[in-house]
Amino acid sequence: MIDLLSFSLCLFAFNGFALAKFNHFKDVFKKRPTELQRKQFLAIAWISILLSLVLCVETQSGYGALLFCGFMSLSVLIITIFYNLLTGFVKVFSVLNVVLIAVSGLFLALNYH
Repeated sequence: MIDLLSFSLCLFAFNGFALAKFNHFKDVFKKRPTELQRKQFLAIAWISILLSLVLCVETQSGYGALLFCGFMSLSVLIITIFYNLLTGFVKVFSVLNVVLIAVSGLFLALNYH
């Protein structure tokens, strides 16, 4: 379950990086982002990707960095497919990703004690 959380956070981060770009944001929301929105997307994306890295390294020790690189590669592939071919589904995809992060984080927190 911790790997699912790490992957979901990585996917969330790259989605945030994509939405911080003017063209991607405009494709999804039909308007340009404000400077504050762009900075918020970038900040949340950096926090999310760093949290994913920390989770991978803490749980998998030496193989965590390798696992993180794999998660990043798969995340970029998925985000690229969504923004190039399935732009209309990015909002639904983002909501499902947030729900997946919440459920896996809650499941992890409940099983930790």
